[in-house]
Amino acid sequence: MPSVTADDAFGADLYRALGADGNVVFSPASIATALRLALLGARGRTAAQVAAALHLPAPQEAAQGLAAVSGLIAALAGSDLTLRAPNTMWVQSGLPLQPDFTGALDRAASVAVRDADFRQAAEQATKEINALIAEQTAGKITDLLAPGVLGKDTRLVLASAVYLRAAWAHPFPSGATEDGPFHRAPGAAVRVPLMRVRARLRYLRGDGYQVVELPYVGQRLGMVIVLPDGPPGPVEDRLAEAGVGGLLAGLAPRQVSLALPRFRVTCAYALRPALTALGMTLAFNSDQADFSGITTAERLAISEVAHKAYLDVDEEGTEAAAATAVVAVALARALGGDPPVEVTVDHPFLFAILDAGNGLPLFLGRVTDPTAG
Repeated sequence: MPSVTADDAFGADLYRALGADGNVVFSPASIATALRLALLGARGRTAAQVAAALHLPAPQEAAQGLAAVSGLIAALAGSDLTLRAPNTMWVQSGLPLQPDFTGALDRAASVAVRDADFRQAAEQATKEINALIAEQTAGKITDLLAPGVLGKDTRLVLASAVYLRAAWAHPFPSGATEDGPFHRAPGAAVRVPLMRVRARLRYLRGDGYQVVELPYVGQRLGMVIVLPDGPPGPVEDRLAEAGVGGLLAGLAPRQVSLALPRFRVTCAYALRPALTALGMTLAFNSDQADFSGITTAERLAISEVAHKAYLDVDEEGTEAAAATAVVAVALARALGGDPPVEVTVDHPFLFAILDAGNGLPLFLGRVTDPTAG
């Protein structure tokens, strides 16, 4: 599916552009969704740049990617796991929007539209938006928008949230968890609870790394653990070149004896610098941004793209949440029977939560210290 391939490539680009040390977690699906919503109203060179940053062949492809997430949620309806991805738009009360834009939002992503008074009560709007995001993510994403991000010039906020709660198809027996060393760096180890499970899982021995896929109940979603043989740099270079899908080519069932630390990661990002580095410059440019497909009553540009993500992994499964807000402001003008593969995740590793059906990356990140939180 082209939109899934685009999200994979965009996630790999963003992982590299964030360039952060330590633990990392973000949701390529949430960020791409929020930017696609904005792309529906972008025009001209602005639209072309946003589409290129998202690895879309043309701006008109924005709707297809939005449909991919909606399709996944529909496919999981009634299953034993929870996945929701609501989209919401807050608009300055009285601002006329282009009918084509609002129609596209409804058709492609069922966006809920709410009025706000940014001109007179920006901080109240901030509180209301943050409260709804917290509700949508079971309280895991709070204060997405920091004080001062919205102001009297704000006209529009497009928000995309993702919440996942899923049990493992092969739970880690709680009695098997034992403390063990995790080597954050050469000569720097911490003691962590290492969960252990032995099961037939999809496994890959790559060039300089191993991959284990842990399916959730129903087998449609799964987490992949990418364990480099040494420091993660070379594998991260491969990720940047080939995306998550490129790292996973060749996964096959194999008996695996896995030791994995419990971990919880929370990260927050102001994405404007990273997105600008990916070539999305005009959308933030007060002189050249073109979002006339949203409204012609005022000229708009994006002032910030805020993102937060949360991931908690334990013996029973995973709870994960993320939210992205695009803020637009007005401008002054293997074989059975083999012995199990031993995989001990005791040093920095990468992870992704994927739709096993098509590879859509919901979450992506790195753990360098499971005790850092």
